Amino acid sequence: MYRKILYPTKFEEFSIDVLSYVLNFKKVGTEEIILLHVIDADPLTHATNIKKLVKSANTKMQQALKVIEDSGLKAKKRIEVGVPYKEILKVADNERVSLIVSGRQKKGIFGEIFIGSTTDKVIRYGHFPVYVPKYPATFLEDKKACERLCERVFHKILYPTDWSDCAEIASKYLRGLKDAGVEEVVVAHVMDEKAMRLQPADRFKEFKEIDQKKLELIRQDIGMEGIKVKTHLHVGKAGTDLIKIAQEEDVSLIIMGSHGKGYVEGMLWGSVSRNVVEYSDRPVLLIKSPQCLERI
Repeated sequence: MYRKILYPTKFEEFSIDVLSYVLNFKKVGTEEIILLHVIDADPLTHATNIKKLVKSANTKMQQALKVIEDSGLKAKKRIEVGVPYKEILKVADNERVSLIVSGRQKKGIFGEIFIGSTTDKVIRYGHFPVYVPKYPATFLEDKKACERLCERVFHKILYPTDWSDCAEIASKYLRGLKDAGVEEVVVAHVMDEKAMRLQPADRFKEFKEIDQKKLELIRQDIGMEGIKVKTHLHVGKAGTDLIKIAQEEDVSLIIMGSHGKGYVEGMLWGSVSRNVVEYSDRPVLLIKSPQCLERI
């Protein structure tokens, strides 16, 4: 399911630390990690400058390649020139990868503007599962806490569901992590507050009972895998509530599906999932498209 991983890097401050997260996928069958650096050059960039940038990228990649090889995994490097998100998706297709890693750091008081970023576009226009690790040193001051979280990336997982096909596909990826040290799964469903306010009291009660039964079925199903399962049923705003649940439960990973809704194909990939990826301080494994099933 996670046999070949594509890790694009711009050699940020925490790129090697993020790589240590990715190496944990070895526990679930990862055999190869492809390092990719995209030189964002326009048509007017002189060939000599590109040559220098390629040489510099080759040098910078050596440490990461060694880290991968020392872990017992196969390492491969690729350096491309072009529009970053387009090259990432092109390489992902050519290499037939199982997963794209798109690491992000928290920047500034208000955080990074997500819309229009490379990660946003990779998710918006691609059909690959995307793992968005949030290196905790950018969110937490305790270095030891960061290291503990890195060592136990899969130990407690939040799985939000809205009963959709996308959520069902995400559950298959969740099950694929069973042998990676998963100790507990938190299954959460958030009933839309605005929609529920429009319902009569008896109708709201009926909806709530139906959702509780659905959560119980999922709890029993996942529990049969020998994993501890807890459920949450909230009435509120899905994006905000899911981030709170992730923090309160101290989860190490969020696995969720995303709907590709919008007036133009690919223009909007789901406001809830987008907000969780943007504002949560927990790593997110995002499953966007049914085509992801072809890679399981």
